[in-house]
Amino acid sequence: MTKLLSSEGLDIHQKNFQQILIRGDGKDQFNKIISDELSINPPAKNLEVIKNDKYLLAKNSFDQWSLLYLDEQDYKETLKFISLLNEKDEILASDYSYGQVYFEIFGENKNEFLNKLTQFDLRLKKLPINSMAQTLIARIDCYIYNLKDKYIVTCNKSFEQYFKDRLADTVNL
Repeated sequence: MTKLLSSEGLDIHQKNFQQILIRGDGKDQFNKIISDELSINPPAKNLEVIKNDKYLLAKNSFDQWSLLYLDEQDYKETLKFISLLNEKDEILASDYSYGQVYFEIFGENKNEFLNKLTQFDLRLKKLPINSMAQTLIARIDCYIYNLKDKYIVTCNKSFEQYFKDRLADTVNL
């Protein structure tokens, strides 16, 4: 974790999460495999997020889930888990860990800060706690996860420096 920016009522850290994109039908066999391996049930509703101490699992669409490891894992263990999932006909898993960049944004002014970078409606009626959205932030296609006390924002690693520059510009407004 790297602390990037801090301002009154706002802190932004860059994190090194590992992420697996999982595709499947979301039916009984799929749910059992995920539940048995992670001890967490996959979310059933689109854009819903389930979180425990080790994982964040979000349903991106009708056949796609994002799994973020909240604690650093041995990369070989992550690859072993992906291989285990890919042995099942019901699942296709891909490693997204090094293609994404991750930011935690928290503090009482996190919404006001992000509202300067996006037109997305961050109010709870549009982005409830334990939900996620795909939207543009600083003109970059991003995922945002609302975890009550913080947001996790992720985007393609190729935009990392540009995104960090926009965050810094916005703090200085």
